Amino acid sequence: MSDAFADVAKMKKIKEEIKAHEGQLVELTLENGRKREKNKVGRLIEVYSSLFIIEYNDRSDNRGAITNSYVESYTYSDILTEKTLIRYFDE
Repeated sequence: MSDAFADVAKMKKIKEEIKAHEGQLVELTLENGRKREKNKVGRLIEVYSSLFIIEYNDRSDNRGAITNSYVESYTYSDILTEKTLIRYFDE
């Protein structure tokens, strides 16, 4: 039973930490199955009670190319279960 209380405390700490970095650049390391990982860098644009949203910009090396941007949402449980790792950049 104490593990449930520990997880709730960890989840609260994760939420507070992510909220404190709203608007900053972050790097997410996503578990992509069978020991494969994918790193993505984006901006933490919004934080809600059950999820947070990252905006990514795809930049092309070609001059004059259109820059695409898209958003993805993640849950705090992704961080708690370590399926997703988050690193904050100092700006």
